[in-house]
Amino acid sequence: MKLKHTALWSGVVAAALLLTACGKSNSGSGSMSSSGMSSSTASTAQNGAWKTGLGVLTETTDDHSTGKINLVAAAVLLDGEGKIIDVTFDELESTISADGSGVLSMPTDYRTKRQKGDDYPLAAASSLKKGWAEQADAFADYLVGKTPEEVSMLKLDNDGKGTDADLLSGCTIAVDRYRDAISKACSSAKVLGAAKGDRVSLGIEAVNATSDVTATDDKDVNAGIDVSMVAVTLDADGRVTSAVADMAEPALTVMSDGGIKAPDMVETKLEQGDRYGMRGASSIDKEWYEHSEGFCGYLKGKTRAEVADIPSDGSDADLMALCTISIEDLQKAALDAMAAVN
Repeated sequence: MKLKHTALWSGVVAAALLLTACGKSNSGSGSMSSSGMSSSTASTAQNGAWKTGLGVLTETTDDHSTGKINLVAAAVLLDGEGKIIDVTFDELESTISADGSGVLSMPTDYRTKRQKGDDYPLAAASSLKKGWAEQADAFADYLVGKTPEEVSMLKLDNDGKGTDADLLSGCTIAVDRYRDAISKACSSAKVLGAAKGDRVSLGIEAVNATSDVTATDDKDVNAGIDVSMVAVTLDADGRVTSAVADMAEPALTVMSDGGIKAPDMVETKLEQGDRYGMRGASSIDKEWYEHSEGFCGYLKGKTRAEVADIPSDGSDADLMALCTISIEDLQKAALDAMAAVN
């Protein structure tokens, strides 16, 4: 079996990214509070430095006539000192297969591990008798108050599991991929409006993106899944204070003899940036990430009911001035994220 990662996120690389991207605001907030600035102004400045991040790690494998797509996403909220205040993550596992004549079999269930809940059978096999979500949340709780650098330096065994007794008391699953996704989330985190007292949440909407079902000698089939992800922060009233939206389109190539080949790399649309190449086809001359930013900005200040009322057919003129891409799956992901906090 061949394993292909979107990036080689070693502990050293993660630490370097986190030190450069997540630790820059420390000296700023400290110098402001010591310069005679009023406490309310200093508090505002510190709140303004809080960052929201979304990190995605996609792995694909191929083994003859079977292939797998595994996607981990992490949403993180960093305070003005660069410490993790809130974090959550989720994981999507999908298996794709083909027979000797190139006929494709796609998954029938596109729920994430968190969405499956008790349908994901981990609790019975766990020494803790805890399901995936319980253990994932225990890992998240363990990270609160730590700096991203400290997270990157967590000691793990050869199976990717923690070695600290406090962590193992609530989480015995492998956490190496979650740590790496958190590293990505921290390195890309931005000041978007989150503040003290907010909570971060994550929503994922995955759908079958494959139209053909049989590969031929003349045409291979791209067996793909479209995965839309939205990280939101919510205030005490349940209103959006910040959001980050991204999308991944991992696909495996299926050949006429049933062989499956995984891609060398899967980048999300945000990671592709201007290389995604949408600007020329956009009626408002914007790249995908700019449409995404427009959609996320439009969510700010809204409750879940108000987000649910946003028309997805392009009839909202204010939204269309900012974002003309299809928002249907992003909207569903945002609603899932908001429901998880309420």
